[in-house]
Amino acid sequence: MNSHALAVLEFPRVLALVAERATSSLGAERVRALRPRTDRAWLDTEHERVAAVRSLRATEPAWHPELRPDLSQPLVRLRVVGSTWTAAELLDGAQLLRASRLTREALTDARRAAVARAVLAPFTERLVSARPVEDAIARVFDDDGQVRDDASPELKRVRREL
Repeated sequence: MNSHALAVLEFPRVLALVAERATSSLGAERVRALRPRTDRAWLDTEHERVAAVRSLRATEPAWHPELRPDLSQPLVRLRVVGSTWTAAELLDGAQLLRASRLTREALTDARRAAVARAVLAPFTERLVSARPVEDAIARVFDDDGQVRDDASPELKRVRREL
């Protein structure tokens, strides 16, 4: 479909309305980048996925997406040998790991509808569960990104001496 036809149909406006309801800036960005598709198999798969998510949100306990920080730029930067993340970026990384783990746990919970779990399985399989890494970051940094006194025995000793 050409851009004029999409404008007549107010497609950009519809995408903007849907993007406003996204649960993350990344999700909103992805919605705004959508273009009409005519591939019947893809459309059927997307409708199944949407129906599965809707069913998870409508049952008890209702599933809600976890907050996911945008780590696009920090991840790109890590491709450079010797680069590092700030404490805030590490905390965001831990939050992303937590969101992935909790989403994986929710979407594999046997109490949830088997059909919804099966439809979402290709996505669920890609989710990471790395609780030890989450815990390690939490042990080192407080919520403000400051290194905790007890991050290591040596640090604790040095800070006591100051």
